[in-house]
Amino acid sequence: MLSLQTDLHRGEQLSRLIAAEDIRLLAAIGFLAGKSGCAAPAIRIFQALIKLRPQADYPYIGLSIAFMAVGMNSAAIEVLMERESPTNSESDSMDLWRSLAFHLAGNRSSAAASLKKYATTGSANTNQALIEKLTRELGLRASVPDWPSPAVVSDHEATF
Repeated sequence: MLSLQTDLHRGEQLSRLIAAEDIRLLAAIGFLAGKSGCAAPAIRIFQALIKLRPQADYPYIGLSIAFMAVGMNSAAIEVLMERESPTNSESDSMDLWRSLAFHLAGNRSSAAASLKKYATTGSANTNQALIEKLTRELGLRASVPDWPSPAVVSDHEATF
């Protein structure tokens, strides 16, 4: 516990020295690396960003994407489950990403539960294509109440 607190304190100190624009650039590079299957650099980048921005969701999401891109779905689930988000608009998408990770790991019941939780508590700030794919593959469309209309759904913007 002391080690985690020390790491977080060091991360906060370092975070003050690195400009928000530099952190945005690191996150963008990490997301590109993760999406292209270059897991090792993406993992290192997002592990560092978790230390720099421990209260933000995007480093956890990025780390999970890096793991999912190379088939390490259990590791992605572990990262996403580790993040207990406070209630805010950025946190709403965590259940959607958990659903994707569970789905890729073959755990349909947990994927469906996470997606249903997102549908009842999430905002309309996430990727509509991902929502549609998951609902179609999990056969949930009819059972998801008040699903956001495609007209009001936009891409998720992380706060850096």
